[in-house]
Amino acid sequence: MARCGEDSAAPVVILGSSGVCSKGLPRKGLCERRRLKEILSEQLSQDLLRLLREEIHTDVTFHIGCTLFKAHKAVLLARVPDFYYYTVGKTSNNLTNCEPVLENFEASEFRTFLQTVYSSNRNIKNYEKEILMKKILESGLLPKKPDLNLGKCTDNDGRSSIEFLGKKLPDCFLLKNEISENISDREDSLISTNNYDLEPASELGEDLLKLYVNHCCPDIDIYVDGKSFKAHRAILSARSSYFAAMLSGCWAESSQECITLKGINQVEMNVMMYFIYGGTLDFPDKANVGQVLNMADMYGLEGLKEVTIYILRRDYCNFFQKPIPRRLGSILECLVIAHSVGVESLFADCMKYIVKHFARCWSERSFANVPPEIQKHCLNMLIQSLVSITQVTLFVFVITKFINSCTSIFNLLNRNIELYYESKIKESVPFNPEPIQKAYP
Repeated sequence: MARCGEDSAAPVVILGSSGVCSKGLPRKGLCERRRLKEILSEQLSQDLLRLLREEIHTDVTFHIGCTLFKAHKAVLLARVPDFYYYTVGKTSNNLTNCEPVLENFEASEFRTFLQTVYSSNRNIKNYEKEILMKKILESGLLPKKPDLNLGKCTDNDGRSSIEFLGKKLPDCFLLKNEISENISDREDSLISTNNYDLEPASELGEDLLKLYVNHCCPDIDIYVDGKSFKAHRAILSARSSYFAAMLSGCWAESSQECITLKGINQVEMNVMMYFIYGGTLDFPDKANVGQVLNMADMYGLEGLKEVTIYILRRDYCNFFQKPIPRRLGSILECLVIAHSVGVESLFADCMKYIVKHFARCWSERSFANVPPEIQKHCLNMLIQSLVSITQVTLFVFVITKFINSCTSIFNLLNRNIELYYESKIKESVPFNPEPIQKAYP
């Protein structure tokens, strides 16, 4: 399988272009989406749990008796904002690393609490409230939150992060295009207005995505084509092997507050950041799927590669169901993308489908635009699959139509057909593809 090199561009195939299948999900599609969501949810939980255990880029240390627990302000603020305010918020005063002391916890108890905060796929607001009542607030009542000086933990209008992460945000904030006005109206808004659902993989993903979208406590700026994307070193490192290496101390960028990425555009950067934080399952309509697939490979985002393959199977291949008139061109587009980026399983599925429905696929005008090496591969696969004189006759008929739009392999076909008829002159004799394979090694 040829793999796309650094200097080779992925095929420019845009979601929403002609030939793309409907996004209406058949039963098989619903099952695949559910399976993918479960995988992404578990992947996000494991990445965050590893972030906690390996103490990567921590900025807060809790004292529980003689035991120290290192954690991340951003994760605490996203998942348990009230706990954050009554513990970290009271002592931080914008220090790089604060060290609150908690008296009512056992070490094992607090370890379980942190593991739940970092890895639970469910809403943990009730759990947070229970912990606050029993362990933090002796009165058992939640008093009015103090007016804290949070420095970087504010938006452009000076409002504290808790206003975004608390009750003022609807639960479905990031779902089905429900975008907060105070975000979408800003010049530097990171949310695209394209029609696609920002569905996170889990409650954990939704909490982290709110943190990112609302610019809460960022500690690094990433510039792409002159635009700033505010992010968090810890989360980037937990989710991407590329960022983990870049920010670990081995690269010059590890000590910089601003870094610049090249080779991707702002739409692709948005796709990547939404996935890193939320494990989102969809792309905006303007996203170049081939480029996103290349980007996911470069930045070590295996989950994003799975999402891209799922979108190709859904929007370009209709999950390889029965052919739809004037929609077969998208299968060929998917074939080219899979070949260029090196997704062998998807390439094989596309090839099987094209061989099965060769009469329709080869008659498509777009087949003439498929690279010659892939056309030859299609031809070899098709010849090996022919089992009767009737199929050969149909094959010749299709090729006759195909020649009008593409003559690059006409001479090859003539010899192939002659060799085939020689081996099938008697139907009782099984077809032997060896002569053809010798002719075209």
